[in-house]
Amino acid sequence: MQSGGLCPPLPSMYQPCKYRLYPFPNQERELLRQLEELRFLWNYALEHRQEAWRKKARSISYVGQCRDLARWRAYDKEGIGRVYGHVAQETLARLGDAFGHFFRRVKEGGRPGFPRFKREVTSLCYPDSNGSAAIVPGRNGTRRLRLSMIGEIPIKVHRAPPEGRVKTCTIQRDGDRWFAVLTLEVPDPSLPPATPPVSPVGVDLGLSHLATLSTGEVVEPPKFLRRAEDRLTRAQRVVSRRKRGSHNREKAKVRLTRCHAKVRDQRRDFAHKLTTGWAKSHDLIAFEDMDLRSHMEGAFPKSTADAGWGMLRQMSQYKEARRSGRYVEVPTKNTTQSCSACGRLHDPPLTLPDRTYECRCGLVMDRDLNAARNVLARALRAVPGGTGESTPVEIGPPPHRKGRRVRSEKQEPPRGTGVAT
Repeated sequence: MQSGGLCPPLPSMYQPCKYRLYPFPNQERELLRQLEELRFLWNYALEHRQEAWRKKARSISYVGQCRDLARWRAYDKEGIGRVYGHVAQETLARLGDAFGHFFRRVKEGGRPGFPRFKREVTSLCYPDSNGSAAIVPGRNGTRRLRLSMIGEIPIKVHRAPPEGRVKTCTIQRDGDRWFAVLTLEVPDPSLPPATPPVSPVGVDLGLSHLATLSTGEVVEPPKFLRRAEDRLTRAQRVVSRRKRGSHNREKAKVRLTRCHAKVRDQRRDFAHKLTTGWAKSHDLIAFEDMDLRSHMEGAFPKSTADAGWGMLRQMSQYKEARRSGRYVEVPTKNTTQSCSACGRLHDPPLTLPDRTYECRCGLVMDRDLNAARNVLARALRAVPGGTGESTPVEIGPPPHRKGRRVRSEKQEPPRGTGVAT
């Protein structure tokens, strides 16, 4: 994503649709067996690459392993041979992508993250659209998902998918639940108009308030994880007390997984409803381009994870794109410290306990609301046809304070763009 301007449009308009599956007992056993075969294939292919480099200093590519896959499937007809061929190839493609990302990170000087062996695989993907995965009518007006080499699985189509071509179908296992994610290729939406936005809004994300809008609206954090901590602790305690490898331990793990799944579902449902309302009411949404990883390593990692800031930004981006709206991310520097009326930096700088912004120009408001208005002003200056009404004024250096370096009067004063949360 680009800072200080419009984020680039999505390369292609692909829309995922997630539906609940209710496989029969024999189908569930087959799905579990195929997931185990894919786990074995991943580990075997990874070991194959490592051994080839260790013994012969030879690297093996995805294409080379796809050639070997036909021999592996013919040799193990009751194992990997019972998995649909393109699904097995997609697993090898994921392994190839993992190695590609590893070498890229090595060149960039980041954390390499060498591909690891998997203890379990929870999803399988049908990467083609030649009829290997399709929704077909069932009995009594029901629907079924037809999968090659598995059969027709009952599916709950709670919402009709949009008109488009099915590109991929991913089967996901979440504890004792199964889901199908259909990715459809739909027509591209029209581009945003070049005229100024009619109902823009800036959003400041935080922990005391989940989101503060430039319109004055405040969204309180639901704190789904905090509310479920006692239940999660009890479920985790039961798992730890069960004997490893026993059936009772597996049952306890399923109950723990359900507790975590409920928290995830609540958070995602809340984010969907919130961002949908924003997309319907505003044709431009602006956020701060904050580094979520640094916040996760800060003082409140659990509260930050429970807030779901990244989810709100991601959902707002694609929902605005579908409605031909604009999504903008602006730099975070000084969005909290600068005045939204005159642009003057607060002196002394605001600290975390300071919740009210008071400026010498007479502005007094909540610090989050002030930051949201700064975010909106920067976004309007970045979009085509936007206005630059909130340009900071030229001010002199701040008064001298003991222990603080004084800026030179010849130096151009910094034009605030946000910081602090």
